[in-house]
Amino acid sequence: MFERIAPEQHDTLPDIPEPAENPILVGHDSARSMLAGAYRAGKLHHALLLAGPRGIGKATLAFHLALHLFTHPDHAMAPDNLDATDLGTQAFRLLAQGAHPGLLHLTRPYSERDKKFRTVITVDEIRRVNRFLSMTASDGGYRVVIVDPADDMNTSAANALLKNLEEPPPRTLFILIAHSFGRLLPTIRSRCQTIKLQPLGAEGLEELLHRLGMELPTGEEERRLLIERSGGSVRSAVLLTQFGGLEIAATVEKILGGRTLDVAESFRLAEATVGRDRQVQFDLFNRIALDRTADAAAQAAEDGQVEQAARLALLWEELAADTREVEVFNLDRKQHVMGTMQRLHAALGNLR
Repeated sequence: MFERIAPEQHDTLPDIPEPAENPILVGHDSARSMLAGAYRAGKLHHALLLAGPRGIGKATLAFHLALHLFTHPDHAMAPDNLDATDLGTQAFRLLAQGAHPGLLHLTRPYSERDKKFRTVITVDEIRRVNRFLSMTASDGGYRVVIVDPADDMNTSAANALLKNLEEPPPRTLFILIAHSFGRLLPTIRSRCQTIKLQPLGAEGLEELLHRLGMELPTGEEERRLLIERSGGSVRSAVLLTQFGGLEIAATVEKILGGRTLDVAESFRLAEATVGRDRQVQFDLFNRIALDRTADAAAQAAEDGQVEQAARLALLWEELAADTREVEVFNLDRKQHVMGTMQRLHAALGNLR
């Protein structure tokens, strides 16, 4: 039975390991080999940007690389591939617990006053980097800073990090995780070696879900839909199977497929995705709505409907902004869900 030892994060899922404590890394073989080889050759870039969709293993790869550096402080003696994680080592336990002296993990901080995680990585979090780097590593090894995800930084935080990236101390590695590459400052992107990671294939996704103990649909069609809608993201697959995501997605499609907006069905959808202990379902709804809008925009562009594609792209931006405002200002979530469905139905009506 899984027992969590890592600190809880803003996006922690029950019974699913945090990247810091996850010994399982599936896929990304070329990136893993390249990073291990660069380290062994003494040519590892001081700032890495791991970019790709959410939930494909970017942060897990970052922690595996950090553990590799801590386990092999002499790069010339390091193996030419990332080691299989040994759960019994002190380095792994310290890393998993967020207590390794060589690692600083920056993510959305928890607000004791508000009793919830903040919606951004603040400049106060980034200021911790200077204090961390002012301390000498106890064994003369690497110090690793992981920013997870970097696209959660507000402008002040991003500018503060930029100063650290410009002149890092020796034997310092920055690893930035990015779900939305384009949201990062161009000046930050230019100072990093970008490694674009691809979504997991169907085989890799099923293997990882199996190793995590997740139950997959038994029916062939249901399994196909899960793999298709997951988009190569194990996080999306877990959400779809364990938190009602498949049902939410089916309801959204049913409403959008009607010639007129089904207000009663939209109300039932809102009831199912808001309220106490429904944060995951609310996040799922917003993700599904944004993905549906993005897919429609991409299809319109492919069909040569330039104006329609532009309108849908603008709608995506507006819906994303609305979602952030609901979280920041604690607005009415039920009204948000119903309003989103109304806007989507109207925007996609001429595509049916």
